[in-house]
Amino acid sequence: MSTFYKHNYKGKRPSQAIILKKVKEAIKQGAIDIHLNWGENWLRFEFTNGWNGRRQWHGYGWFRSVGGDNIAKLLNEGTA
Repeated sequence: MSTFYKHNYKGKRPSQAIILKKVKEAIKQGAIDIHLNWGENWLRFEFTNGWNGRRQWHGYGWFRSVGGDNIAKLLNEGTA
């Protein structure tokens, strides 16, 4: 089981629901460092210690209107 996961989307921009589905799939496989690419756009998710000392998801990057930080917030709140 690898802690790194990478996926490249082709074609039209993936929706937030499609991105969340892929991230959850990666998490089920044990990934804690997830890279998603769509053309020259990218999203990255890391499961690391937060400012409060708890491990949580941190997201970076954009796919047009879908931001990595928004998806990480949903994962941390358990609403994803």
